[in-house]
Amino acid sequence: MRILYVASDQIVPGRTGGSVHVLEAASGLAARGHEVHAIVHAHDESPIEEVAHGVHWHRVRWTPPLRFFRFRAGAQVVAIAKRISPEVLIERYYNFGGEGVEAATRCGIPAVLEINAPAVDHPGSLKSLLDALLLVRPLRRRRERLCRTAAALLAPIPEIVPDFARSKTEIVTWGANVTNFQPSRRSVETRASLGLGSADVAVLFSGSFRPWHGVHVLEQAARLLKERTDLCFLFVGGDKRGPCRGYRGRRLGSLPYERMPEIVAAADIGAAPYDTSRLRSLRLGFFWSPLKIFEYMASGLPTVTIPRPPLATIVRHEQEGLHFREGDARDLARVIVRLADDAALRRSLGARARARVVERHAWTRHCEQLERVLRRIAP
Repeated sequence: MRILYVASDQIVPGRTGGSVHVLEAASGLAARGHEVHAIVHAHDESPIEEVAHGVHWHRVRWTPPLRFFRFRAGAQVVAIAKRISPEVLIERYYNFGGEGVEAATRCGIPAVLEINAPAVDHPGSLKSLLDALLLVRPLRRRRERLCRTAAALLAPIPEIVPDFARSKTEIVTWGANVTNFQPSRRSVETRASLGLGSADVAVLFSGSFRPWHGVHVLEQAARLLKERTDLCFLFVGGDKRGPCRGYRGRRLGSLPYERMPEIVAAADIGAAPYDTSRLRSLRLGFFWSPLKIFEYMASGLPTVTIPRPPLATIVRHEQEGLHFREGDARDLARVIVRLADDAALRRSLGARARARVVERHAWTRHCEQLERVLRRIAP
């Protein structure tokens, strides 16, 4: 098939989960023999058009250059679609997007709407309040029109999709590149560069440091364990660099994504200490696809996380990792100590984590699901 993937607000290559997702999905479909064109955001370092990773990349700009105005890329998306004549289109949903689905309508081709954030209002939503103040609810009407127009939807959980569209929604999760992320990437040299000795146990957090990621809970746990000189806490992401205060640890800042496989493999425990009370939209359900968890697992790390669906079925307690009570720093410290004191447990949980992610959550599995949906709706 000739596929057009519209993710106009994503920078590829990039360091965010969204950019990784777009790159892996597009290149994975190309690896399965499809001709894939992807529309992403233009930036100074990459050409407007190029072929890389088997994908034809088309980069667009709009003014003003804010995500809120992404819909203004519509004319460019239509022009690209008419030039390449795709058989099917995928759009990565954004509240102020829709240019992909609209281009598909104009070109007479089926569209898939890929929903990674709520396409419904959550309780207490400021967006919903603003929409209500406008009386005619233009935001709700627009997103519902997109959901009705799309031939199929993709979502990590059904609760973030309008009721009327759930019958045509395929439940999918993100994944890990199990070729790049694997235990064999672990090296003494990388650990030494991070200040880690052979007897040290490294606890890793990687992410964008949003309030609901629970870094504050992990830091509280680390301070409770400050007397454990064998423990070192590593934080990847964000703007801060340097030693941590009140416990042994380092902030590495934002790193090129190409370095992440060796950094993750250098650790001993992966931490995903989500605090869902910090994000109102998570009242709908845990809809974030946990890229960090999949990459920890692929690298053979046991993961500590909260027992909330679907996390509890990705990392099963005592099988691929350990659970702790959400928001409870003392309980998190307890499970970290348990893993730190039992190398055999770390190895067994990590081995099962690697096997499970290879079987169920590799990007190749994700792309197999996408392909089945695309074949079903393609003319």
